[in-house]
Amino acid sequence: MSFDSIEVSEYGNAPIETYEFQRNGTYWRYTSSDENFFPNLGTEFTAIPIKRSRILGTQDIGKTSLKIRISRRADLVNQYIATSPTDIVTIKLTRYHAGDLLNSAITFNGRIVNVKFMENEAELTCQPIFSALKRPGLRRAYQTACPHVLYGTSCLANRSLFNTEAVLSDVSGNSITSAALIQSVNPTYDDEWFTGGYVEFANNGHVDRRFITAFNNASGTLTLNLPFSDLVAGNTIKAFAGCNHTTDVCNGKFDNLLNYGGFPFIPQKNPMDGTSIF
Repeated sequence: MSFDSIEVSEYGNAPIETYEFQRNGTYWRYTSSDENFFPNLGTEFTAIPIKRSRILGTQDIGKTSLKIRISRRADLVNQYIATSPTDIVTIKLTRYHAGDLLNSAITFNGRIVNVKFMENEAELTCQPIFSALKRPGLRRAYQTACPHVLYGTSCLANRSLFNTEAVLSDVSGNSITSAALIQSVNPTYDDEWFTGGYVEFANNGHVDRRFITAFNNASGTLTLNLPFSDLVAGNTIKAFAGCNHTTDVCNGKFDNLLNYGGFPFIPQKNPMDGTSIF
């Protein structure tokens, strides 16, 4: 029998759903079955308390989010206990029927956008993959400052030329310190060199990032917007130089003025402010 014929059958219908979460090559696989499930090629889905909301068919992408409740003991949930991952965690929901492992249907494909912790469960809010395409058509405003993401596809600054690998001597909350970041080691490290940049920390096969809000070049201390959960003294990080999105920094620091995305010569006098003669 085909999957569709089993799905609509009154007596042969015995659904088993698998939930496959993926983050940068790491997988967490769970199933709603009462025992571990092996649908194909020996891939194991672990039986765990898990349930979901209904999948609604609507043209409004914002109303097609899926709520999944899962045990707080699940390894996946540990990724969100301190802070959310900086990269995307995707989900693929597949539906099988007991006794028929050859036929299946993918019923939801998306990403986790929020996690809410409760007493014994965690509620995952997931949006379909199509929501990633829901962006404003015109993203650039008529403004003096550059709107490009630093080192992004529009900025084109070469981040490999502006990063420093540093072994940490101290980690205290959202402040980290390394002798490799002191100005006496590199004269170009003024007090603004790393401000507005970010730090990368490779941990357990994943790369987490934190935004740099301040830099002290005398002590080699970076202040981050959020602390890393597993970062300790002795670990190695990469610190990337920051940008304040002005023409002076774009040209003098990055030699990248050709790709500047702002409009630095906007007239200071506004013809719409009521002045009789412009």
